[in-house]
Amino acid sequence: MDAAEYDHLAVETTVRALWEEHDIYRFDRSAVGPVFSIDTPPPYVSASHLHVGHAMSYSQPDFVVRYRRMQGDRVFYPMGFDDNGLPTERYVEKTYGVKAVDMPRSEFVALCLAETRKTAARYEDLWRRVGLSVDWNLLYSTIDKRCQLTAQTSFIKLHEAGHLRRVEDPIIWCTECRTALAQADVEDLDRNGKMHDIAFAAADSRALVIATTRPELLPACVALYFHPEDERYRDLLGTQATVPLFGYQVPIKADKSVDPAFGTGLMMVCTFGDGEDVLKWRRDGLDLRLVVTPDGRLSDLAGQFAGLQLTQARAAIVARLAEIGALSRSRPLKQNVGVHERCLTPVEYQIRAQWFIRVREHQDTFLARAKELTWIPAHMQRRLEDWIEGLKWDWNISRQRHYGVPFPVWFCDDCGHAVTADLSALPADPLADAPPVDACPACSGRLSPDPDVMDTWMTSSLSPQINDGWAVNGLNSDPRLAPMSLRVQAFEIIRTWLFYTIVQSQYHFDRLPWQTVMISGWGLNEQGKKIAKRDLDQSTTPDGFNRYVPDHVIERYGADALRIWATKARIGTDLRYNEKDVKTGRKFAVKMWNVARLMTMYGFDPQAAPDPAALCTDVDRWMLSHLASAIDETTAAMDEYDFMQGYQAATRFFWSVFCDRYIEMVKERFLNPGNHTDADRASARAALGIGFRAVLGMFAPFAPFITDYLYQQMFRPHENTISLHLTSWPAPQPQWRTDRKLIDTMSTILDQIRVLRSGLNLGSNTRIAKVVLQGVTDDGHRTARALAEPLRVAARADEAVFGDADTDSGVNGIRVAIIA
Repeated sequence: MDAAEYDHLAVETTVRALWEEHDIYRFDRSAVGPVFSIDTPPPYVSASHLHVGHAMSYSQPDFVVRYRRMQGDRVFYPMGFDDNGLPTERYVEKTYGVKAVDMPRSEFVALCLAETRKTAARYEDLWRRVGLSVDWNLLYSTIDKRCQLTAQTSFIKLHEAGHLRRVEDPIIWCTECRTALAQADVEDLDRNGKMHDIAFAAADSRALVIATTRPELLPACVALYFHPEDERYRDLLGTQATVPLFGYQVPIKADKSVDPAFGTGLMMVCTFGDGEDVLKWRRDGLDLRLVVTPDGRLSDLAGQFAGLQLTQARAAIVARLAEIGALSRSRPLKQNVGVHERCLTPVEYQIRAQWFIRVREHQDTFLARAKELTWIPAHMQRRLEDWIEGLKWDWNISRQRHYGVPFPVWFCDDCGHAVTADLSALPADPLADAPPVDACPACSGRLSPDPDVMDTWMTSSLSPQINDGWAVNGLNSDPRLAPMSLRVQAFEIIRTWLFYTIVQSQYHFDRLPWQTVMISGWGLNEQGKKIAKRDLDQSTTPDGFNRYVPDHVIERYGADALRIWATKARIGTDLRYNEKDVKTGRKFAVKMWNVARLMTMYGFDPQAAPDPAALCTDVDRWMLSHLASAIDETTAAMDEYDFMQGYQAATRFFWSVFCDRYIEMVKERFLNPGNHTDADRASARAALGIGFRAVLGMFAPFAPFITDYLYQQMFRPHENTISLHLTSWPAPQPQWRTDRKLIDTMSTILDQIRVLRSGLNLGSNTRIAKVVLQGVTDDGHRTARALAEPLRVAARADEAVFGDADTDSGVNGIRVAIIA
């Protein structure tokens, strides 16, 4: 320990080089023993947007992984990058100021590939700096050949098994991204809107007023509905109403789903404003008036309003309704609208032929699988169950974009028959590759490629199969990895990544994809809100430091400090970010560094293992007894994935017992060697070595850099294992479990002596003349007599005397005083 000042960058650079030189996290397929496999979330490689919240959510499972590795498991810990699909396309469009629909597909895909390669390299470097113990030899990209092969193989096998359907049906559509969406791609957004009361004309010319927030869909209206028991409208059943401005007639129908108390009790059904419209259109055979175009304008069906964007059309139609007297009133309201989660554009509906994976008809099966999983935390199971129970649509996996995995399908121009590629020809791109047959096998018609690409979740939901080699190995998964041990992910993608992965595993293998799922919360800003792009944009100080950027935080405080902040929340709970908490993490690393320096000063020999036979004092045995309990508590918590309690148990021992009490008790043996025997000092060195070695092991999952660095300096020379992270988890020895009541009592009295020292402005290393003990009860008197000499030594006093004392020691029946 030649440097007095702790330099976290030097420490982390040295340790990272060691890990990479020896490839210590490589999964050894030829070894024996239990395998602990982790299905990690492949982050979107769509921007340099990672913030400290991401560092938190990726560090937390790494705590568990490092612990399991030290418990002897063979860890399979891959990393993937989700670099195909809409997020990447939107990032490239924004970066280059282009639109995918306006470019040749090959040119746009080339831009996407170039950007994802650059960003993936930055991501990998960051995760290495954070200290994730990933096997980077297992890296995959969801656009690489292996992933395309896996996704296309899944598609073909699902098609063969009848789990797919291709239908021309109403689909959820994003007019901004110009693509179909799945139900899981839509989230609710509260916003201010207006409710408009608009008068239709009944056959007898009476005004029929409907209330709507979407007057721009008037030219899409195909029916009016009322509740069958609503006396106001019962006489209108089976008659027609005239649509204002557009002059055509629509039927008036009754349905129990209409709420008589909402608006005027008359419901306008359009094609399409929401899922309820779709249901009534399909069930009742209503006309189709598809008025919204794919790019969010009104079609020719809107007459004079054709070509207007939806917001423009809304204002223009409302104004015209007012002019002709068909607008009764407009009033503000708070409304909840479905928006595309990527761009927050309100979703619309289109009718197109799409591929759907059947999920609604198997809801009970998926609910049963949800119950079979081990959930950490347990309450997250309800989130998946709520999603499954609320499914309204099958999973639409078709996307009208450029950058994604192609469907290995060609369609007959005449009869529509689908021809899939041979498995041996995968991955295939039907836009570039010839079909497996020259003509349609059903009617000999010409074959044309499917121009769409797959939903990005179609690929990432196969992450277990990507990792276990299912498609690469001829539909044979590596049995050591199937099912995987653990899925780690955030709660907001339970409805997508977690659910879709269960769907794939159920249909292909009739089992769960993993044994346990571990759900993380969010890293929040200081105000308790999710860290947003504006936090990143607005938080850079004049010196260039941004407290939300992991690279900046690591540069200033160290990766260990950032990781220790991540221990402050139990798994599944959100955690507010505060820079002072990271500073506290750095103080821990500095303390470990200083303890190691102190041990070196006291003659600790890295070349020789601490000798348990040298232990000969009650104080040393007392510390080891506390150490045994700390290891028990830390181990029990980590076994339950409770890294927060595990870290806190280790921390209580390190700070409260090892540093604040034990080291203070034994300093005297080295500061005043003439007053102590060589055996006493040898006992302290052995206890310090045993204790600190266990401390390094307990903190290795949380602070991997400083712990491994100190291991290299102090313990590797005699243990001869390359890295602390390849050693075994600490295990208490039976002889450590001794009665510690007497020294616990002494420790309590020493705490009060420190208070008395502080009141006299005496430093902890300043010797005092006397410590005065007074036993005010018989038990107190006996205990004071028994503790007098070890207490004198630990208090660094010249004498321990018995007499009147005026301060309660914290121990029943004993009072204490000091004389400087």
